Amino acid sequence: MPIPPPSHSNIDEVKFDYKPKYQIFHELMIKRINNVLLVSSYYDNFILEEDGRLSDQIFEEFHNLNLRTLPVITRVATASEALSLLKEQTFDLVITMRRLGDIDAFSFGSQVKEIQKIPVILLLNNPADVPYLPDATSGEGIDKIFLWNGDSTVFVAIIKHLEDKMNVEHDTRVGLVRVIIVIEDSIRYYSIFLTNIYSEIMKQTHRLISEGVNDYYHLLQMRTRPKILLASNFEDALRYYDDYKQYAIGIITDARFPREGILDESAGLTFIKIIKKDNPTLPIALQSSNEKNRIRAESLEVFFINKFSRKLLKTIRSFMLNYLGFGDFKFRLSDGTEVSRAKNILELERAIAAVPEESLIYHGSNDHFSGWLMNRGEFEIAQRIKPRKVSEFSKPEELREFLLSAVNSILIEKTGGVINDFSRDSFHPSIRFTRLRPGSLGGKGRGIAFLQFLLNSFLLSDELSETISIRIPKTYVIGTDEFDHFMDDNEELYDVALSDASDKDIKKSFLKAKLDVKLVKDLRFILRTLVAPLSVRSSSLLEDSQFQPFAGVFETYMLPNNQDLKTRVKLLCNAIKLVFASSFLKQAKSYAESTGQSVDESKMAVVIQQVVGRIRPNNLSYPCFSGVATSYNYYPIGDYMLPEDRIVFLAAGLGKTIVDGGLTYRFSPKYPEISFYSTQDQMFANSQKQFFAIDLDSKSTSFERGEDSFLVNSSIFDLDPETLQNIADTFDYNDQAIKPGYRGDGAPVIAFSNQLRYGGVPFAKLFTKILRLGEQTMGSSVEIEFAGNFQQDRGKKTTFYLLQIRPYTQYEVILDEEKEDVLENQILIKSCLASGNRIISDIHDIVYVKPEAFDKLKTQKMVSEIGEINKRLKRKGTPYILIGFGRWGTFDSSLGIPVKWHHISGVQVIIEAGLKDFQVEHSQGSHFFQNITTANIGYLFINYKSKEDTIDWQWLLEQESVVEDMVYFRHVRVQNPFYVRIDGRKREGFVLKPDL
Repeated sequence: MPIPPPSHSNIDEVKFDYKPKYQIFHELMIKRINNVLLVSSYYDNFILEEDGRLSDQIFEEFHNLNLRTLPVITRVATASEALSLLKEQTFDLVITMRRLGDIDAFSFGSQVKEIQKIPVILLLNNPADVPYLPDATSGEGIDKIFLWNGDSTVFVAIIKHLEDKMNVEHDTRVGLVRVIIVIEDSIRYYSIFLTNIYSEIMKQTHRLISEGVNDYYHLLQMRTRPKILLASNFEDALRYYDDYKQYAIGIITDARFPREGILDESAGLTFIKIIKKDNPTLPIALQSSNEKNRIRAESLEVFFINKFSRKLLKTIRSFMLNYLGFGDFKFRLSDGTEVSRAKNILELERAIAAVPEESLIYHGSNDHFSGWLMNRGEFEIAQRIKPRKVSEFSKPEELREFLLSAVNSILIEKTGGVINDFSRDSFHPSIRFTRLRPGSLGGKGRGIAFLQFLLNSFLLSDELSETISIRIPKTYVIGTDEFDHFMDDNEELYDVALSDASDKDIKKSFLKAKLDVKLVKDLRFILRTLVAPLSVRSSSLLEDSQFQPFAGVFETYMLPNNQDLKTRVKLLCNAIKLVFASSFLKQAKSYAESTGQSVDESKMAVVIQQVVGRIRPNNLSYPCFSGVATSYNYYPIGDYMLPEDRIVFLAAGLGKTIVDGGLTYRFSPKYPEISFYSTQDQMFANSQKQFFAIDLDSKSTSFERGEDSFLVNSSIFDLDPETLQNIADTFDYNDQAIKPGYRGDGAPVIAFSNQLRYGGVPFAKLFTKILRLGEQTMGSSVEIEFAGNFQQDRGKKTTFYLLQIRPYTQYEVILDEEKEDVLENQILIKSCLASGNRIISDIHDIVYVKPEAFDKLKTQKMVSEIGEINKRLKRKGTPYILIGFGRWGTFDSSLGIPVKWHHISGVQVIIEAGLKDFQVEHSQGSHFFQNITTANIGYLFINYKSKEDTIDWQWLLEQESVVEDMVYFRHVRVQNPFYVRIDGRKREGFVLKPDL
């Protein structure tokens, strides 16, 4: 019997309403006592200040109780001074001592109220004054009388008492804040009671703060503390109860107090009987100086407090802790035997799962669960639990299931959509996003946190929620402060990191350095319960920024995380160090230079994320699908498809296939049934042939193969049968045709037909909604990485995980619309699939792969050659045009040349071309392509079979001004510059031959 989920905001295409998760807290305690005028004679002032150190005590008391609104106290010595000041300044409260010279305090109070309509409190400093007060102790001029016995907490009680009275109506209605009703007419006793009750409430709130998810939540939670309403007669008490009965968590009542203007010896007992009839389980304490009333209290099943007891204050505290739910939840049997206890919500969940059924029935029958939760500000869930009777459940285990569901929903709601700061005491496995260390989350961390917020704040649609469960993986972020500490604690690192040392030497130095001992212990604590594959990802301050998002420049490490705890901790710590090191590797330095950034700016946070996937029969772990969804499609097909119609890249297994430039399936969410390939042969040739997975059988305890140390790149035939049946069609070799579904009698074609064409999981609607949500909330085009699993049991939802969101920027350089007159013989390169918006007229150098030397089996050897050429050109500050065959930057060397960014970091225009027997789809969707567009590097795709695309190879090969002729590459420099014009909006681009 699960608790219904919290309500969400809906979002449409035009607008949405965003309210921060804790905005309701901001709306509480609006009315405050900020400015207090204290009127006391010189003698009283001396006593207050010198004997009682009032100023110091008030400050200390507010500080100790974590009260952030310390009032300003202005003092004057006479009534005339006070009245004059009241005419000049605004005050919220006047506290006056009794000795005012030739005017009594009540008359003074009346004159105050004629000037400003504010409360006036009479503060006595001697109990002997009480019997000599005028009969009209609550008459005009004075709102309440308190007794000061040297304890400065009475000032806290006065101020909080008035603030509660001013805010109770609003805060209970808007914030469901709880109420405690205190009935006492004795000035001495209510001064004592209120002082101690407020102190205990503040301490309880402080204890709850340690359970809070972050510092922001801590401060706001102070505002949800219970209000205390003080009544001094029967009529006021009954009015308070009638007005706030649904918010009441307890009552403390005297035995005798005025009723209808006459002191009634049994007023308290009469009041208790009325309340018990209306709410039998509401905790009530009867206080009396007559010990005989103990028997009457026991007969009414209420707590008894003897006013004359030497343990009076301890008894009050005991009532609050054990009956009002201000202490631990003590699980008892019906005979009072304690069987367990819980200090916080997390421990409550564990105890509910373990305690005997008798204990659950006992506490459930007495509303103890709802009361305890209410005192922790969990009003919604407490109100859902309170009406439920134990008799409604056919067996105790149903009650246990109901309570566990309720408590778990609290934990999910508290941590959903917010950044949770790590604490061992409040850590819970259900928390999706945890900050392990302070500082910035970095670009990637911010994106993941934002995704968690979006999922917690907005519903995508009921239709989608019926078939898909959307979430983020469990994520832990080490903030950038730890990076600073790590570098400072290991001072020698900067020397090697900022030098020209090799990547290998830099990594070696970082692995030798020491992480903070406490961080290592916290990681070990988490890994004790987290035994599943992990990814350790970079989250630099510069990463995923709006205009220069360093996508894929830093390193990511995948860990099987299935060895013994010691090995798992060691591997995780080393992966963190290597991510730190990746800030200073050649690729990061080169990209930073090309975008005008400094490596020093790139402070690094680290994202530790549970890898989406399941353990498969071959002991590999991978998701059924992964991919990248992008707001902008650089290469739409046909006359109907627009760049704004978005594009999605899908693959089986880990997303490395996509972001590293492997073969994928792509579709537009607006036209999900339309293939990007004109023939089935093309579709088969360009379908995914391999997939990445984590090798759970790996015995390695180091990172010998770098980022790929624990990965395998397997044949698509090795996918488990269930995944193939979900996402693959079959290429029939006999008929040379693709047939729907996969039966194992042909080659699998990863086309996701079931989801896009045949009524399976509605991918097109899902990606349309998610991209639209991202675009509206981020205010720009976006790119989203994701992964997911289809469920083995029919009827269960597909789990879809959002891994990352980043802005996706298109440069809006406005080019002259006028068509340039270009003669055919002037064109060196022409493309109908171009990206970027550039006009370049100062490039003299062109570097190209020699067509006769290209061999797709030797592309790895080509990397070092272009790296050398790039290094020399970049050293001289010489921009160049680069032509290659297949994909630049792909991980799959059979698809192109697997360069890293630093191998080509000086390039200004990149061309991906084809040959008669080697034509590969363009790079869109990979991190490499994202960084090309981000750096505003011109990109041209040349389809060998297209009549529109062309490269004048004859002209190139005839050039005699060859700077360098290597095995695979040739570098040509011309006297006059090439002219480059690229219009990304029209997807057109060309390079003109230099003027001769």
